[in-house]
Amino acid sequence: MKNKQRLMPAKAALLFVLVPLIALMPFITCSAQTSEATKVPAKNKAYTLKIRKGDYWIGGGLGLSGSVAPMGQYIGTAATLSAKGGYHVIDKLSIGASLTAGISISDKKSKGIYTRGISMLVGPIVQYQIPLSKTFFLSPIIGYTWGPINVKSMTSQPGAPEEYVKIKGHAWCQLAGIGPFFEVIPEKASFGAQILVSSIQQTTTLYTNSGEGIPGTKVKDDKSGPALNVEFRLHF
Repeated sequence: MKNKQRLMPAKAALLFVLVPLIALMPFITCSAQTSEATKVPAKNKAYTLKIRKGDYWIGGGLGLSGSVAPMGQYIGTAATLSAKGGYHVIDKLSIGASLTAGISISDKKSKGIYTRGISMLVGPIVQYQIPLSKTFFLSPIIGYTWGPINVKSMTSQPGAPEEYVKIKGHAWCQLAGIGPFFEVIPEKASFGAQILVSSIQQTTTLYTNSGEGIPGTKVKDDKSGPALNVEFRLHF
């Protein structure tokens, strides 16, 4: 009897602890389920344009830039036609290539001035897309291009029979810039413009009309200036 009397208080204490816990179990379970249900789902990416890893793009545009300037003479503004393309190695960052053809004409024959310059430059580019909203982006870009240049320049005085020389060589161009782009077709196309700063180093030599190089006329010069490019792109 003594043993039974000693066990009764222990059993009573155990029941006193277990009964409230059992009664509270439905509330604990409901509370956990409610907590999970009220978790905020992860936000989707704000943009839909295809600029994620594995996507690629191609584009073309028109631009204005400081023209190729052999013999140290600045010959005005050049109109450019460019084609570009890139592959996104990670989200928003692409590596690609650029091909730019440029032409510049300065025509003042009455003053003895006529210069026509043509260039064709190709090289790698790196570009990053910064989403500012679902359809608006900033696009910084850097690049390096190289290629041939060909210039025809008047050497005769005003009123005299026209005489020309040919200037041939090659140029290196480093460029960097940034500009706004807008998604104009959901997921598939964008349109925008970039303001660039370009630096051109070129080496040229004078040639006669018959195509013979003139000794001692090799010239190296360096020109820098602003440029503007307006471009349309397709994204895949």
